[in-house]
Amino acid sequence: MVTSRPHGRIGLLFAIGLLALPIGALGQPPPSLSPLPEDLIPALRPILISALAQSPQMIARNFDLAYWEGVRISDRAGMLPSLGTTLQYGNNTTTSSYATSTSSSSNVGFLYSVSANQPIYHWGQLKAQADIGKIGLRMAERNYADAYRLLIVTVRSQFMTLIGTKIRLRNANFALQQAEEALAAAKDKVKAKTLPPGSDIGPQLAVDDARLARDQVIEGLEYSARVFALMIGQSDFGVQNIPDEIPRPAYAPETAAQLLQRFVQEQGEKTYTIANLHDQIKQADLSYQMAKVRLRPMIGFSAYYSQQPTASVGPGYLSQYITQSRNFDIVANWSIFDGLATRGAKLSALSSKRSYERTLRTTVDQAMAQARDSEKQLSFSWRALDLSQQRRDMAEGGVNGTIDYVKRGLISANDIGAARMGLYQAEFTLAGARADFLNQWSQFLSTLCVDPMLTIIPDRYLPDGK
Repeated sequence: MVTSRPHGRIGLLFAIGLLALPIGALGQPPPSLSPLPEDLIPALRPILISALAQSPQMIARNFDLAYWEGVRISDRAGMLPSLGTTLQYGNNTTTSSYATSTSSSSNVGFLYSVSANQPIYHWGQLKAQADIGKIGLRMAERNYADAYRLLIVTVRSQFMTLIGTKIRLRNANFALQQAEEALAAAKDKVKAKTLPPGSDIGPQLAVDDARLARDQVIEGLEYSARVFALMIGQSDFGVQNIPDEIPRPAYAPETAAQLLQRFVQEQGEKTYTIANLHDQIKQADLSYQMAKVRLRPMIGFSAYYSQQPTASVGPGYLSQYITQSRNFDIVANWSIFDGLATRGAKLSALSSKRSYERTLRTTVDQAMAQARDSEKQLSFSWRALDLSQQRRDMAEGGVNGTIDYVKRGLISANDIGAARMGLYQAEFTLAGARADFLNQWSQFLSTLCVDPMLTIIPDRYLPDGK
């Protein structure tokens, strides 16, 4: 089981290690799952993997992990011994005058002391505080994994949107080409005087409209690619990295039904939000345990050592000596009355626990409803995809039929362009339907926290990790 945490220098090594592993070894779906976008579009998988280390969102989460690691260390510090020392150099002289004589004493040189303290028995209060820190770090690790879970869904969706926009650009280029051919034909007819002068104005405006539409699509595609590059943390990503199509997906409804059934049976225990709510209840319990013992005596051990040179001067004598002090104590500190602060702390802890328990019940119910609805939306999307596929196939048949009619001289060759434009529009609609289905499938697996890409995160970051 992996035990490293991706923050600081460790996080850098962790990220480098991910990128060095073979792509096929990471985020591979079980054989029973229908393909996800990265299975159909291989270029997407390395983007998802590198985004874990390079995405600004995940880098920010690394800082959160480092912060909660510091909190864990601080919360545990109370169980460990503390050691301190004092070093002082001075020249202090005291003079006493009597009727017949004068005497003086001086402390000259270094004065130093060393002290150590070790809690012995605090009724479990220090252990509870340390456990709260450990739970806080565990929750932060889950938040890190949950952030990546959401990033995976977003990256997949945005990547397929880019593909759809690229298909739209192909259609816009074809529409511009058709408009330019129509303009050229109109000019030839005007020149041949088969059309009256000015008959090419309309076709010219059509060309201008088509060129404007094409240029807008180009800018939209380039802008979206830049935004996508910023999101995944890869400045070299560009339009050239976008595939031309979304391959045809597959769907196994029985697998989705089985996953949903298991999720309902487990009551969403393996989701990050629900797992964290369970831990928040544990933290509230520990806070109550700490509050219960605040008015009990706290026992500890204390050790102290000091050394100080002293010199005394009087009529006819000079005395020099060093004073050493050693103390070893068992100390009991007992707060008998704290102005009802303990009662308030217990009430606050119990109220927090009840609130988290109520939130947990509501969250579980919402997660069940969301999972069921996601499964329904997935089936609807597959049905819509099937209809889009049929329309696209019909459009392709229309193109083939038009070509055949042109060869037989039944219709004009110009009709081929119109039929092909219809096919391109159907393919654009089909790409949107495929993207919607794959997004629904991705969202469904993400909601159930069984997304195969989450396997690249160390086990301890998962809801049931140790």
